[in-house]
Amino acid sequence: MPINYRDLGGSRRLQETVFAGSHDASITQGDACAQTQDLDIAGQANAGVRLFDLRIAAKRDGENVKMVGYHGSPGGGKTVFETSKWGTIHEMETHKKITGEFGLGLHRMLKQAKKFVRDTNEFLIFKFDKCTNYPAIAEMCVSVLGDNIYTPIGKEFSKLTLDDLQQKVVCVFKDKEREAMGQGYGDDQGILGFRSLKGEKNSMGTYDASFPGLQYYGKGGTNPFKMYQTNKMKRADNEGIQREMLLAMANQVNVDAPNVLGMMYWTSTGSLSSIRERNEITMWSETGVRRMGELWREGLHASIANQLLRDQVRYNRGFKIKKEDDVTEYTAVKRLKAYFPNIIMIDFADTAKCESIFDLNRVADSKLTKAYSKWRKARREANRPVELDV
Repeated sequence: MPINYRDLGGSRRLQETVFAGSHDASITQGDACAQTQDLDIAGQANAGVRLFDLRIAAKRDGENVKMVGYHGSPGGGKTVFETSKWGTIHEMETHKKITGEFGLGLHRMLKQAKKFVRDTNEFLIFKFDKCTNYPAIAEMCVSVLGDNIYTPIGKEFSKLTLDDLQQKVVCVFKDKEREAMGQGYGDDQGILGFRSLKGEKNSMGTYDASFPGLQYYGKGGTNPFKMYQTNKMKRADNEGIQREMLLAMANQVNVDAPNVLGMMYWTSTGSLSSIRERNEITMWSETGVRRMGELWREGLHASIANQLLRDQVRYNRGFKIKKEDDVTEYTAVKRLKAYFPNIIMIDFADTAKCESIFDLNRVADSKLTKAYSKWRKARREANRPVELDV
């Protein structure tokens, strides 16, 4: 059966949910150094992917131009092109060839996303980055998705519930690019921004609770052009980079940190060897899956400890915690909110990989609830220190 996140409860927030993201989601063909996925958008969504990393360019074939995904470096010239589908004239930057590979067509991907959310009551996020022709992409998103494109409802994005997002496709564009589109492409049309909050030396940028789009912390790891002696060395390199970022964020004293959606890359793309071989043999071997889970738990534990310490200080200062008090991030089921990676980016998405990620939701539920219960008990017992053995 397809993974259904609504099984976790319709009131569950995005910031409380762990789900798979598809890295270079449209590249289902190409040579060993370019292809990153086997399944189309419908197949990936049914497997459990909820965020799709998309790079879109205009591919020219004679007199025809098609908006497609790409992986690599596009090149080409500009031409004035009138779209036959939407009837709008755009000055398109088009490409006949690229260094890399072209992928799936955007129109097809949007149609599949729309059908999926309608059929399942689930949500999907399309993240557009490193694209060309942003106004044309925005126009196609609005036109194809129609009522199924998400438009802001006045709630903090990370606190949107699965009920809020049912049957919606969220379209987010790099905020600077979205602003450059001009009038006609904004929040009201469902063209939202995204911001990476990873600053220099893994610091956290400024979180804005009023920002209607995606604010996340995380970044892909290894150098794609570095020659690694073994696949295990590349995985270890990525693991070290991800751990450093994860622990830096988990230990943030910024009270907004738990509201930031975390992103962790368990990917192995590169330009010098087979992505599939490294992904399947190393990243998603039995050992690789275990190490991915251990890394994720390491960040969760650090974040819980940090959150408990902050709340103990607040309590000692006389701050009274109420179950319904949103400031302290406790829900009606008494779950502590701590920062952790909500989105785990993967190559060659399939059901087995997405189930491994989906299962982390139950790990988070168990450990957060246990930590909160222990803290409450310790507080009643003369505020003794809480040891983190969750």
